[in-house]
Amino acid sequence: MNNHFKSSAFRHRSAAALIAALAIFAGGTSLSAAGALPVNDVFSASSADSSVTSSGSAASASIRQSTAGTAFIQVTAGTYYSVGLRVDGSVWTWGRNLLGELGLPDAAVASISAPVRLNHLTDIVSIATSGSGYQLAVKQDGTVWEWGKKSDSSTETQTPRQIPALTDVSQVSTMGSVNYALKRDGTVWAWTRNQETYEPGTPVRVQGLAKITSINVADNKVYALDSAGVLWIFSNKFEDNKLKLSLPARLAGIPAFKQIAIASNGQMYGIDAAGTAWKCTLDMSSSVLKLSAKPSKIFPELKVKQIQAADGYAVLLTTRGDVWTYGKKPAGKEGKVNGLRGINSIAAGEYHSLAIDSTGQVWGWGGNKWYEVGVPQNKTDGMVYLPEKVRTPVTVKVNGNLLVSSFPAIMDKNLVSIPVKDIAKALDADLVVTSSAYGSTYGLKYKQVTVAFKSSQTKAEMNGRSITLPMPVYTENGATMIPASLLKEMGFDVKWDSTRSELNIQSR
Repeated sequence: MNNHFKSSAFRHRSAAALIAALAIFAGGTSLSAAGALPVNDVFSASSADSSVTSSGSAASASIRQSTAGTAFIQVTAGTYYSVGLRVDGSVWTWGRNLLGELGLPDAAVASISAPVRLNHLTDIVSIATSGSGYQLAVKQDGTVWEWGKKSDSSTETQTPRQIPALTDVSQVSTMGSVNYALKRDGTVWAWTRNQETYEPGTPVRVQGLAKITSINVADNKVYALDSAGVLWIFSNKFEDNKLKLSLPARLAGIPAFKQIAIASNGQMYGIDAAGTAWKCTLDMSSSVLKLSAKPSKIFPELKVKQIQAADGYAVLLTTRGDVWTYGKKPAGKEGKVNGLRGINSIAAGEYHSLAIDSTGQVWGWGGNKWYEVGVPQNKTDGMVYLPEKVRTPVTVKVNGNLLVSSFPAIMDKNLVSIPVKDIAKALDADLVVTSSAYGSTYGLKYKQVTVAFKSSQTKAEMNGRSITLPMPVYTENGATMIPASLLKEMGFDVKWDSTRSELNIQSR
């Protein structure tokens, strides 16, 4: 099978050269190691080089100036996927995309095994997820952006776009079909997503709320915490594309909280001014807003600065930077999470958890069936029982522009590999793929240089010369990956910026 990916006017005049190059492999010609060219190590990248230092969370990040761009300051964990925000305002995502959760240009990609950068999202200061595949973000200018799964009944995806008529926003929270924004003046606004057209409705102000500092949602209820630590709760009902909101009511019988986290079925957690963590349970069977039992302290010996929750468990971050779990999810053990130190921020998903350390590095543990932890899968049960570093995010720019791709560049053993199809398109090059029972053979042509290579091999032919690649050509996430150094051999100007974890490719 021959697949042509054409990006320039080379289609006709390059065909003969490409076919000739591919014929070298078809004829079984061996490649001499003696004729291999050395590969420039400018594309090697030490993982230490791409790390950065942070001494705060999303609200108070203090990043070392020289490496500020690569530090993560916020992460959120959905069902089988993850989203991360870096201090440079870029948004990255990984994990399952089977239902269009990630908002990638290619909705056919089932999962992503390493962080991939979302185009069109810049200067972002806050992110939120419904947990089921729909995301919102707040930009530095106070505007709101959306992306992700369109509905539960299709695999259509929404790539990032702005929500109209929303300004001066500081925080967002989403149920998917109903969404909420907290404005800088402390007011709360609601809007819906039409379930047929997926277009956003007109935002309306929620009456009865003022001086709100944070908002959370779960089970069609909204939890709004005000500046005095008072918690206000109201319900929403969305039927026939019409939204009805109940009047906010104050929840009595709880301490004054400075932060809350909401799980399902009325499970709620909070942190008081002294740093004590509490668990509360709403009486979901009552028409009157009340607790089903008195609030109880959890791990009272700890001084907690952040808490996050999902169905069946909570994750706690102490002032010492340690992480604890209340409940045995996501990795089967309750108590202190071993292997984490100096943590600044946490996230709790349905089946996995995430944490950001003081360097801005993301760690993950729990279920990794769809690469939601952000590391390669093990071959036994798909679990990550101890926290592991999420793979290094790599920005790729071609001729000064961000690479438009649903596939991430991958850093492995200090070498960077890139998706050849999207790279060829961005470089206006010509790529021919020939498939057979023995695997795929690729021909890549740019100007007067033609290179031919096969999957799973380190040998290649360039204008009749044999060269050796630093790693085999391989497939990941459904994309064919080549070492970035191959472009250098083809005459492109390729540079690695370790302070930004950024690969720059320039045509000559």
